[in-house]
Amino acid sequence: MSGNLLRGEASEIPTGLRRAYLLVLAPLAALAPIPLFWTEGAVPVALVAYEAALLLLWWRARAGWPVRLSDGFLNAIGLSYFLWLGAEVFLFHPGLLRSVSHLLLFTTIAKLASLKRPGEARTALLVLFLVTLASASSATHVSSLFYFAGMAFLSFRALGRLAILADFEDAPPDRVLRAVPTGGMAVSLLAAAALLTTPLFYSLPRLHSPFVTAPVRVEDALSSALAADRVDLESFGAAKRSDQVVLRMEVSPDRMLPRVLRLREAVFTDYSTGSWTRNPYSRGLRSLHTPRRDSSIPEMRPGDGVAGRISIDLNPFTNGFLFLPYEAVGLDLDRGFPVSLSDGVVRLPSRRRTVRYSAGVRKAEPRGIGATAIDPRVVPPEIRAYAKKLTGDLTDPREIYERIRQHFSKEFVYTLDPPRTSGDPVVHFLLRSKAGHCEFFASAAALMLTSRGVPARLVTGSYGGEMSFLSSAVVVRGSNLHAWVEAELDGTGFSVLDPTPPSGIPSATSRASWWKRVSSLGREIEFFYDRRILGFDSFDQGQFLDTARQSVGSAAERFGPFREIWSRDTYLALGALLGVIALAALAKFGRAHRRAVPAPTRAYLTVRRLLSRRLGRLAPSVPPNEVARLYAEAVPAAADDARAVVRVYCESAFGGRETGKEIEEELGGRLKRLRKMS
Repeated sequence: MSGNLLRGEASEIPTGLRRAYLLVLAPLAALAPIPLFWTEGAVPVALVAYEAALLLLWWRARAGWPVRLSDGFLNAIGLSYFLWLGAEVFLFHPGLLRSVSHLLLFTTIAKLASLKRPGEARTALLVLFLVTLASASSATHVSSLFYFAGMAFLSFRALGRLAILADFEDAPPDRVLRAVPTGGMAVSLLAAAALLTTPLFYSLPRLHSPFVTAPVRVEDALSSALAADRVDLESFGAAKRSDQVVLRMEVSPDRMLPRVLRLREAVFTDYSTGSWTRNPYSRGLRSLHTPRRDSSIPEMRPGDGVAGRISIDLNPFTNGFLFLPYEAVGLDLDRGFPVSLSDGVVRLPSRRRTVRYSAGVRKAEPRGIGATAIDPRVVPPEIRAYAKKLTGDLTDPREIYERIRQHFSKEFVYTLDPPRTSGDPVVHFLLRSKAGHCEFFASAAALMLTSRGVPARLVTGSYGGEMSFLSSAVVVRGSNLHAWVEAELDGTGFSVLDPTPPSGIPSATSRASWWKRVSSLGREIEFFYDRRILGFDSFDQGQFLDTARQSVGSAAERFGPFREIWSRDTYLALGALLGVIALAALAKFGRAHRRAVPAPTRAYLTVRRLLSRRLGRLAPSVPPNEVARLYAEAVPAAADDARAVVRVYCESAFGGRETGKEIEEELGGRLKRLRKMS
């Protein structure tokens, strides 16, 4: 056979064998590049062309006419493709992943369309492995687990069938490949791999996190809106169209939910032509161990009247600023310490994938923390004149704000598609378009209040959310992002003001449709996967091992009485232990011995025992046929069953006949009747 194989490697394989190789590799090749579509690792047109070419190859193979391209034609199109690849790299700059993916896709089709020897099938399998690596490296989404499982199953299937095809010089019958038991083997190996890798994943050290990129591709507008150092009016409106999950919060008790629907993230005090930036003097300040009320989240004090507690799982974007409710106290991060800045913003100590934190919420009236406000000198003259014309006859800050709010509610329109302008967007909003989203209303109100001598600032965060599918948690998405104003109206601190018309304020809480609930379930799975799988770094591993150690210690304490018994009567405990071991060994030996005795022999011995109960002890020399005759005389109604058992025993013990499952079931039925009649 080895000589035939060597000759087969040197000569072309026949058409039937080429067809078999294509049918084995086609399912694996079809699934391998699928993640590249969602991760933008390849141009969609290239993926469609690849799948179409693969479908053509599969259809031709199924029809019995597998494609066989000549070497000259392959060299020509290969040279043409490399020229195109060079032009693509230097002219379009698609990036390394796309260029490599396109090259691998082309190579896969070229190899499958030109199979001449069994070795080239193995080369095609290697190229498919590289395509799989490109796809897997571009995706860290939870759905990748299904991709890995599917690829593992198809890979085991393909490897098993390729091993069978290596022993054939021509195409084997289809039933030969269908009979290869790869399904059970693949499932067993996947289960074994999971059992081995899961403990290693939770115990082996890791530097920080396995991936650098985010688990899901985040829209640029959403990242810009949540940067917390700079925000543009146009990007904020685009971010509100996103259904991306920003955070997930749990509130205890439930009645406290209305108090925490408004979450504060960033404070902006510098404005210039449609862009807000945070006060540069508030950056880089270190966290204080005893922060002041006007600068950061205060610590919990014994006398504080706390209404409840909130826990938040946050997907940090860019700089990682925390979303917090008003009157939050006692902030507690799952790891590290928060950095409190002088304008009341709280930042993560480092770039993190996900973060879980909790805080208490006081019963006091909501007031903004931090001492920064908009400098009146940054207010454009047009806005200053507009504010003077609208509220010039008023001096009370609260009355000034109330007139601004009513003016917006009556004269302006809420929209996520405000008219574009080349000048200042807020000036255009007030004087001409009179249409915009929440940040237009909040920006205009903050600048108008500042121009009238009222300390004010723009605040961004979120309002409301969607009730979770499986729990009482609230999911906050990009559509819940919101902007409002904090202003000093009565000397008691920065009051929370929302000048946006009611139609533009997100719903407080909403119950989604069944379809959206299923989507919410998927988002919750993403949260778990992102936090407990992708973001499970060395700190989490240490915490997990410490929890396991404490659990083992608690279990050991529960076995204290058993240790006392052992120390008080060691020999008694040792004897009991040895007795249990001996009984277990005897039981195991009995089961093994019973399995070693054939079923016909066990049935014949049972017949002898039943006959002994009627006639007394039988001598070992009584032959089987005599046992059947004596049984027929003693119990005539059972004669047929006794003879049948003896006949099967003789055929098995002396004639070498194999007994299958049907014969064993038949013997069991006959013995059951013999016991009843005896």
